Amino acid sequence: MKRAVRHAAKPDARHAAAPGRALAPAPISSALGTGQIIAAAAALVIAGAVLIAYQLLDMRHSLIDGAKVQAAIVADSVTAPLMFRDRDAARDALHAFRYAPGLRAVGVYDNDGNLFAEFSYPDSRLPARRPPDGATPEGVITVTDTVRHRDTTLGHTVLHTSTAKLRAVLLRYVGLLTVASLLAMLVVAVLGRKTRARMAAAERKLDYMAHTDHVTRLPNRHATYARLAADLERARTQGQRLALLLVDLDNFKLVNDTAGHAVGDELLQHVADALTGAVRASDLVGRIGGDEFAIIAGPVPDRAAALALAAGVTQALQAPFRLRQGEFFATASVGFCLYPDDAGTMGELMSSADTALYHAKHAGRNRLAEFVPAMTAATQRRAALERELRRAIEQDRLSVHYQPQFNCADGALVGVEALLRWNHPEHGPVSPAEFIPIAEDSGLIVHLGRWVLRRACDQVAAWQRAGAPTLTVAVNMSARQLREPGFIDDVTRALADSGLAPGRLELELTESVLMEDVDGAIAFMQAARALGVRLAIDDFGTGYSSLAYLQCFPINQLKIDRSFVQLLPRRGETIVHAILALARGFGLAVVAEGVEEQAQLDWLRAAGCDIAQGFLLGKPVPPDAFAERYLDRRTGLAGFHRKPDSSSGAAPPGA
Repeated sequence: MKRAVRHAAKPDARHAAAPGRALAPAPISSALGTGQIIAAAAALVIAGAVLIAYQLLDMRHSLIDGAKVQAAIVADSVTAPLMFRDRDAARDALHAFRYAPGLRAVGVYDNDGNLFAEFSYPDSRLPARRPPDGATPEGVITVTDTVRHRDTTLGHTVLHTSTAKLRAVLLRYVGLLTVASLLAMLVVAVLGRKTRARMAAAERKLDYMAHTDHVTRLPNRHATYARLAADLERARTQGQRLALLLVDLDNFKLVNDTAGHAVGDELLQHVADALTGAVRASDLVGRIGGDEFAIIAGPVPDRAAALALAAGVTQALQAPFRLRQGEFFATASVGFCLYPDDAGTMGELMSSADTALYHAKHAGRNRLAEFVPAMTAATQRRAALERELRRAIEQDRLSVHYQPQFNCADGALVGVEALLRWNHPEHGPVSPAEFIPIAEDSGLIVHLGRWVLRRACDQVAAWQRAGAPTLTVAVNMSARQLREPGFIDDVTRALADSGLAPGRLELELTESVLMEDVDGAIAFMQAARALGVRLAIDDFGTGYSSLAYLQCFPINQLKIDRSFVQLLPRRGETIVHAILALARGFGLAVVAEGVEEQAQLDWLRAAGCDIAQGFLLGKPVPPDAFAERYLDRRTGLAGFHRKPDSSSGAAPPGA
């Protein structure tokens, strides 16, 4: 986590070349700073205007109130002089107000409106006649009052108060408010700058996290696809070629499961460095999945140059990676596609590269596959078969065929192998070699395996109840079934529901299935043996199990793969002799499958093979045909010497 945060603060150099990556302050942070200043300035202007208006009104109101008080005092002071028409006394009374704040002029008018007496400054002389109400000279406030004696009106006083002091006080207030506003703006600017810096850092971190894989520090799926779209547009406008490579690590899950996710992450980091070092500085390496990477290489001059770059990528992963926990290998399957030769759009380019990757993995992994148009047809057929297989399961269009197994010593029918068959209503029989891998990849094999197990147990139990000889039924198991925690319960229910004795059921597992999870396989086999179920290793000799593991597996027999039997008797004897000797040493029975010639059967009998099956002895057939051909007639040793059916030919794949 610390490393991820550190990288977020300082983006990896591998991102610097990626176009469209905005590592400068994002527009949000810039807009936030500008917006803060504008908002603060607007708020201060509005608040200042409101305060100035309020202060102006308040000061004017106070000035008017003071002038009114002065006018009332003047009226009381000149009542007697006005009543006795003593102008000198009136002037003396008015002169006494010369120190009143802001006073510019004060006078007394009689009832006729004539000026009786006044005190004024030279620039503020009162008119000889009383001005009408509301007539106020500029820059002064005029206040009038009535001079009364008891209830008799003697005249009126007029008082002019200057607003100059009001303006001076208001200017000082505005100046103080301006200084305070500037200081506030300075604080806002400083805080806004810090806020923008934090926001910009947060946006850079979010941008880094949104576009970067935190384990490898490579561009993630989103950033990789954005770069691919941009590079494709540039290649389209400039008439260039662009190569896309999809790199999928082989058996990476095994590293996580055996060494832990911390080691897996460290291995991914080393792989990222190796891939980055294997391409040009202008190319992009991105992690688009758990153990899947994408390489965008462009422009490339031609297909040969692009293939040379792809070969360098596969070569970069051949050497072991030295981690803290030791050395680890990280071979990869690589799918290659070239624009515009193989695809014209981004979707087609991704699909074609993914198709090539699929073929690389299914061709044995640890290899580079170049896209060819025929792959698309195969992929489309595979997708169509998967859809139709699902419908076939829903509509119960699949069936189980049974192939007989004979004792090599006396030719007695001792067992059958249950084989799944699919007769498509339009395309006819679909080879198991084609639809079984589809069922494996899609997860349908779990349901199919459970269905075949129940159907096979029911059928063999029904034959036994009808008086058929005691037979063992062999049912193939897949790796997905072995990983299912409830599969042993499926076996128990199938035996209980059918009434078949556990010793009459034989589960066949291939070496590759066993070696995917040795501990889990041993636990399952021990549970199955505890039920009394027999176990066999199918296609023995074609996998990679060791003798150390073989002696740990609680199995009953080995099945020699048809590829070895087909070589007999002219060649291949050494391998088959070795398997027979190994089985005897471990006390295991041996079944030879794929017997198609009498010479092969004769050689196996002479070598001491226990059981044989193949087209020479009988093809897989539906249960009714099997019962009619092998059970009603009690076919035994005579079947060893009859000629094979003219329609048998070579064994079909997956038979």
